[in-house]
Amino acid sequence: MSAISTVAELEAIYGEQPPLTLEKSISVLDEHCVAFLSFAPFAVLGVQGRSGAQHSVIVGGEPGTLTAEDATALRVDVAGGVVPPDVEGGAPAGLVALVPGYGETMRVNGRVRRDGESVVLDVEEAFLHCARCVTRSKLWRDHQPSELAPITMEGSGFDDPHVLAFLGATSFLTLSSTDAGGHGDVSPKGDDRGFLVPLDSHRIALPDRPGNRRTDTFRNLLANPAVSLLALVPGDDRVLEVRGTAHVTTDPAVRARVQGGGALPELALVIDAERVDLRHEDSLQASGLWRPDRRIPKGALPTAGAIWTAHVGAS
Repeated sequence: MSAISTVAELEAIYGEQPPLTLEKSISVLDEHCVAFLSFAPFAVLGVQGRSGAQHSVIVGGEPGTLTAEDATALRVDVAGGVVPPDVEGGAPAGLVALVPGYGETMRVNGRVRRDGESVVLDVEEAFLHCARCVTRSKLWRDHQPSELAPITMEGSGFDDPHVLAFLGATSFLTLSSTDAGGHGDVSPKGDDRGFLVPLDSHRIALPDRPGNRRTDTFRNLLANPAVSLLALVPGDDRVLEVRGTAHVTTDPAVRARVQGGGALPELALVIDAERVDLRHEDSLQASGLWRPDRRIPKGALPTAGAIWTAHVGAS
């Protein structure tokens, strides 16, 4: 495969990170971040373990499960989730929060410390992520309960029929990674159902679609290939977590495999799985993420444009 191995090779295809996009990132939780997080019943916390492995933890419940203690600390209620025991205080972490009915997502990066049934994320970066992943995945359409068999399994592979069925219905996912400097990140991705394509029993690929061009995940993986992918199926209270290593490729055959109904992607991401788990998540069910009555009323939060303007002005 034609793997991308340097930032220069990546920028030859996508260009440098757009300055305006980077200016939308701030180093604290301002009033817009605090308001967004107070409405969010669901988030994915990505953390790096002592061994260097990446993990994805579901955070879910009533709004208020994410609480800003101050401008630099976010309390995350993980009572219903499981933070792996090898995650130590000060571990790199990232979080992406969703508010049902709102197009954009909120990303917060920093370091975690345990505090009872919560963890506290000491904030290093926060920004509002563009709505393309939510729009492409049709995340906030009215979804009927999943018709997939409610099977759960640990340590499976991409040749298992239940895993294949879940992959075929997946339209939204997150990618957790950490860079060489020990800075964590969780990036959301969305596309038509079935955009996660098995290449064989232990490898999976997905297309990279045009977005904000931050390319955080790709840059992280060039230095540290460990990744955790968490896949969601709208209407289903299970998740599929894939942990392993990943690389970015220009291989024409792989890009054609993941093209789907869209344009041929310039790049594809390939994950070599070390662990594949299909599991029910009480926290996802508790969040009511798929319930229409959980969607935020129009005007309850400022528009994305207003938030970005404030963040650019503060950066």
